[in-house]
Amino acid sequence: MAHIRRHPKSPDRWQVRYVDPTGKERSKNFAKKSEAEKFLHTVEADKLRGVWVDPQHGRIAFGNWAAQVEATRLNRLASTRTRDASYLRSLILQTFNDRQLGAIQPNEIREWVADLEDRGYAPATIAKAYQIVSRCFRVAVSDGVIPRTPCREIKLPRNDRDEKRFLSPTEVEQLASAMKDRYRLVVLTGAYTGLRFGELAALRLDDLDLLRRTLRVDEQLSRQGSSKMTPGPLKSKKAYRTIGIPTFLGEDLAAHLSAFPSSTDFIFSHESGGPLDYGRFRRRHWHPRGGGLGRRTLHSARSSTHSCRHADRRRPVAAIYIADRLGHKSTRTALDVYGHLYEDADEAVMEGLERLRGAAQTDTRRTPDGQQVLSLNRSEAKNQL
Repeated sequence: MAHIRRHPKSPDRWQVRYVDPTGKERSKNFAKKSEAEKFLHTVEADKLRGVWVDPQHGRIAFGNWAAQVEATRLNRLASTRTRDASYLRSLILQTFNDRQLGAIQPNEIREWVADLEDRGYAPATIAKAYQIVSRCFRVAVSDGVIPRTPCREIKLPRNDRDEKRFLSPTEVEQLASAMKDRYRLVVLTGAYTGLRFGELAALRLDDLDLLRRTLRVDEQLSRQGSSKMTPGPLKSKKAYRTIGIPTFLGEDLAAHLSAFPSSTDFIFSHESGGPLDYGRFRRRHWHPRGGGLGRRTLHSARSSTHSCRHADRRRPVAAIYIADRLGHKSTRTALDVYGHLYEDADEAVMEGLERLRGAAQTDTRRTPDGQQVLSLNRSEAKNQL
């Protein structure tokens, strides 16, 4: 039976004795009787609700707990594991490594976020680091290690980056022309298929069907913590796709394969015949030869969305098609990233409604057998003749 008594060795203090849900007898000491009574009521209520947490569990060091959580996360690419481990090591453990999990308070999380911002880290970097920290505490709550997470009322720095700027078809041509002949098709293929660089670098001969004008995407190259680009799975199930390519690109790819055969079966390779490396390609070819355009990221060349959207203004491309072509899991991602390309969609819809109304008005002036009905208004009838 839970009860309060004076501490047997310190009569000026109060002791709460209770039995935890496992049957183990526990005690906790307080300077004031009111504090002891409050604790007793709280612990009994927690036991009844099934949310009682062993206070010993919260004493585990954050660094040890984070290692356990990260080790049990499934379905992550090796590159994602490497990135998260780097964030944990360089941005998180420097502050929280030896701190007891249950002792970390919300104000400490806010101070940590503010410190990262003062040190000049980008908002996106801080958000990713906070995501890792928040996950550790969320799992701790779920596992009954701590009663509640300190990641409460935490404001992250605003990401005020400018709207994404994609290369126009003309700019794509300028950039492709500035490249060495060996890499010209890397730019054009990326622009008119929407493939990520890792997907481009992983394209193999059997992925290209020139007869049907299609390209299959079923793997990507990424750096796995070493100097070597390694083939691996794509980011999501949606990223596995087969897309059509325009006739000109098929012809150019055929010429490229003839001019630059590879010692491997990769479509694109560097001068020695090996697979393309993102960092080296960007430093040695993209930035030096692209001029002002090359200062943009390679991702900005994924402008097939822009090209498709403006290929025929009277037939706007649906967001779901864009999402499928670029390998996004949802149309929301496509709209968030490429929504600015749909700014004139409302005007196109209004033009379509005008055409529908005009067709409807024409139909009402015809009899069931298709003969035109003349208006009773003499002047209007004269115009119809």
